[in-house]
Amino acid sequence: MSAPSSSVSAAPHDSMTFEETFKQFALESERVEMSYRSLEGRFQSVHLTLQEFHTRLAGKLAELDFVSRYLEAILDHMSQGIIFIDLNGIVTTYNLAAQKMLQLPEKDLLFHPFSQFFEDAFLGFSLQEAFAAKECSKTGYISRIVGGSEQEWEVEAAFVAMSREAYPLAHRDASSRPVQGLLVLLRDMTHVRRLQQMANRHDRLKELGELAAHLAHEIRNPLGGIKGFANLLQQELSDKPDLQQMAAYIAQGADALNHCVSQVLLYARPVQVHIESVDLIRLIEELHQFIQADSAWNTAVHFALHSSVPKLCIPLDQQLLKAALLNLFVNALQAMPAGGSLTVDVEPAASWVTLRVEDTGTGISPENLPKIFSPFFTTKAAGNGLGLAEVNKVIQAHQGWIEVKSEVGKGTVFTIKLPVAR
Repeated sequence: MSAPSSSVSAAPHDSMTFEETFKQFALESERVEMSYRSLEGRFQSVHLTLQEFHTRLAGKLAELDFVSRYLEAILDHMSQGIIFIDLNGIVTTYNLAAQKMLQLPEKDLLFHPFSQFFEDAFLGFSLQEAFAAKECSKTGYISRIVGGSEQEWEVEAAFVAMSREAYPLAHRDASSRPVQGLLVLLRDMTHVRRLQQMANRHDRLKELGELAAHLAHEIRNPLGGIKGFANLLQQELSDKPDLQQMAAYIAQGADALNHCVSQVLLYARPVQVHIESVDLIRLIEELHQFIQADSAWNTAVHFALHSSVPKLCIPLDQQLLKAALLNLFVNALQAMPAGGSLTVDVEPAASWVTLRVEDTGTGISPENLPKIFSPFFTTKAAGNGLGLAEVNKVIQAHQGWIEVKSEVGKGTVFTIKLPVAR
């Protein structure tokens, strides 16, 4: 009878435990729900804060992107080439002008070592020594062969120190702040130097003109008297042939001096050009036929004309340019007495036509090369030194310019630039 009594007394105890447990569960559930709501509120607050920061960051990034593009546009529109090389020798800035000067695209050099493409002293000073000492020459001038043509550059280099904001305020002096890298500015001085040469030649022509006018006045009057008296002597000495011949020599000498004065006056006079549209290719072909028909033509000389176009009409004074080119051709033939090659290359472009006259002759010595366009300078026994000076005058009158490169024993190249429009 004892077992049933025990079973009845246990039921109320189990029922109370379940209720307490359920209440406790309900309380914990409410607490968890309140914690969840609190976390949800905090999450919403953090999410809103993150959204605000994201919006501000996106605005800053957009502003930074705008400033970067703005600065890149400014750099690309600058005529100076700009290169920035960091302390590891990596190129981090490389604008459009520098790309044109170095003939190397941005994708190849930007964020690559400068030494990977150029020698250490390419810029006129040693980069390794400059980075080791953190100093270099401020400005220098160098000559480089780029794209097959010689160019003269002005190179300005300086180390750039960190900004005040990026470094502790105790180091406000730029010389005491660590450097970020080397800033190199490149300026193409080729055209400026060419203009300087043309100005110097023009000054010499001006001086020659003044001298010629003075000589014409001072020499021609006495020459007229000398020739007059020589002619009178010829008449008086009709019965003495030997003496009459001497008087004739005096008259001939006076004529020769008068001719020389006339040449100087003619050369000093400004060139008057009569511009018309002329086919440059045909003009050169006609000149080739003309010199071949001359008795001085050397059959051992090979003539070649190279042009990418069969016809090229540009504004020229046909007679003046023909005379100038003929002078260059004759000089080339005289430089090749044993034969060789005379090559004419015509390269048209958007604004200029490049005309190259190249021979394989004896060449010009380095000390004579700067003087060949000067009046009365000649290395020929029978020359008067006005041929190449006249060529230079004709090219300048066409608003072009002429350059020369030569190597003794290998030949000479005259490069002429003529505008396609005036």
